[in-house]
Amino acid sequence: MRRPIILLVISIMLLSLPQVSWAQEKIMLIHVKTDLGKDDAQICVAYNMVWAALEAGYETNVLIDASAVNTYKKGWRGKDKLEGYKMPENLRKELSRQFGVSLNNMPATYGEYLKFLHKKGARFYINGAMLVVSGISKAYGDMSNISANIFIPVTISEMANLISRSDRYAAY
Repeated sequence: MRRPIILLVISIMLLSLPQVSWAQEKIMLIHVKTDLGKDDAQICVAYNMVWAALEAGYETNVLIDASAVNTYKKGWRGKDKLEGYKMPENLRKELSRQFGVSLNNMPATYGEYLKFLHKKGARFYINGAMLVVSGISKAYGDMSNISANIFIPVTISEMANLISRSDRYAAY
């Protein structure tokens, strides 16, 4: 008689424990490597993929690397190449339709789009060594010549970690 009571107590205790999720966290890395001046479609499509990944529930990381770092360098007016780059109206309408966002709430420029994606939860990283190699920064961590203040400079080891811990990877 004592054994069933003990089993009942153990069962109740197990059922009252917090539920543990064995599902793996979904992480996507969007690796942007192409400068706007070389191919504007690469960065534009990458931004759309960032939004789609966020909507799909992915923790979304964006790594700006290689020649793409030049896109975010401040020009002589203190802005980068992308800030004032207007989004095509037909693309704004299509994104509005696909994501169910009113056209009035759609970004008008890619600079606004970058901030929009950051507010939605995307994290933006930038290759700190590439900033130095390209002459944008004088030393690692110097972000004074980068227009967007949302970028986190990362080392090569940190880049490898971002890539290796991602469940999904897309490069542009």
